[in-house]
Amino acid sequence: MQAVIIAGGKGTRLKPLTFGCPKPMLPLLDRPFLEWMVNRCKAVGITDILVNVHYQAHQVVNYFGDGDRFGVHMRYIEESTPLDTAGAIKLAEPYFTGESLIIFNADILTDLDLTELIKFHSSNQSAVTIALKTVEDITPFGLVELDQNSQVLAFREKPTLEQAVDFLAKGINTINAGTYIIEPHVFKDYPVGEPLSFERVVFPQALDQGLKMMGFVSDGYWMDLGTPQKYYQAHLDILQGLIPYDLEAIAHNPSSGIWISNRAEVHPSAKLESPCFIGDRSYILSDAIIPANTIIGGNCLVNREISSGIYANGSMLI
Repeated sequence: MQAVIIAGGKGTRLKPLTFGCPKPMLPLLDRPFLEWMVNRCKAVGITDILVNVHYQAHQVVNYFGDGDRFGVHMRYIEESTPLDTAGAIKLAEPYFTGESLIIFNADILTDLDLTELIKFHSSNQSAVTIALKTVEDITPFGLVELDQNSQVLAFREKPTLEQAVDFLAKGINTINAGTYIIEPHVFKDYPVGEPLSFERVVFPQALDQGLKMMGFVSDGYWMDLGTPQKYYQAHLDILQGLIPYDLEAIAHNPSSGIWISNRAEVHPSAKLESPCFIGDRSYILSDAIIPANTIIGGNCLVNREISSGIYANGSMLI
């Protein structure tokens, strides 16, 4: 199986955090979010990884290189102009091996069980499998309607309040969770180099063509990191243990909820409240007070009481 990570977006909703930094390279507790995604692929034995890049593409390429440092093989497909989600995948077609493609949006933090998703796709012999999540408030989302066997029946636009009541009564409450497994032949008839959307074109047309489409419903952790508020919340959720994240690889845990990078220095007189995180090569001096729900990123020096939020390179980000 090959992985394709859609990582070319500008992260407009995350401004000003994405001024000069591509969204998937924003740090999530000292590591670029994209590194977490690469490690997830490797953990389930997927080492052939294609990455779509566009905005500040050089930052992604320079950090990961050929992927050897991470135990994978990475290649890059750069868009000269944005081609939407599926257009980026079509551009990668020369690298397809004929194996199934597991496709990720590079802004979703989730504990989705990739092993089970892959088994589900294989056992159902489907052309397309879409990871789905149930939500209580369906009005902000387009919906995916399933039959009793988890086969996709229809794609529904964002409902009005009246429609939402009717949908919920019928058990229609699952949304696209941003991870797919797709057989490469699904893309063969689309032109290269033209914008193409999964949600508006590829998925509805696959359904119209009678291709087998399955929905894999997962009710675990799921967060779209597309806004500063959600990006901040994701850090807090990791510190509170709501999603598995290998903090032990980069930090030590001197007391409950407090994590200190292995290359950070904290003066014994400094006051740290749980939960918090002290990042790589940061220095917390004797007069520092780090309140709960604070993330100190890399290369910071703190010598006073600060407000809760995310800090990096000496500045408060959120």
